[in-house]
Amino acid sequence: MFRSIAGVLIVALSLLHQAAFAIDVSQDKNVRVEFTSNDAVQQTKSVGPYPEERGPIFIGDLIAGQRYADETVFRRVIEFNNPTNTIQGTTLDVSVSSGAIHYISTRNVQGSQAVVCGNSNVLGASKTSISLRVPPNSLATLNMVVAAHDRNRKF
Repeated sequence: MFRSIAGVLIVALSLLHQAAFAIDVSQDKNVRVEFTSNDAVQQTKSVGPYPEERGPIFIGDLIAGQRYADETVFRRVIEFNNPTNTIQGTTLDVSVSSGAIHYISTRNVQGSQAVVCGNSNVLGASKTSISLRVPPNSLATLNMVVAAHDRNRKF
């Protein structure tokens, strides 16, 4: 009995935590996403996909660039809430603490239906912008993977 009550409490608290930290796209029209060493994942020689990059692709996902060995990979999960009855959009200003972005993947988790769009100069600098649209009365959860390399490195 105690285990089931504790389990329900843990699930309820995690849902409240997620709802409290979701970005409200009806209010925030420009969101800064800064990747630092805290967001970096362990470097490997492999350029294979991370677990969140596997599986079916939703038509609204954004994948741009190419993966390289010896890159620095940053990862973050971000939630966007749209409490309105209309589609809401925002701009994500993405930056890395050092290097040039050569790969960006922004994918919806299962059940999420946001649309992410890049522009023609989404790669090649330490800062970039992407656009996001979230359906009415929904919560969009996105897995972001950004890979960067030293600006002096030649491929």
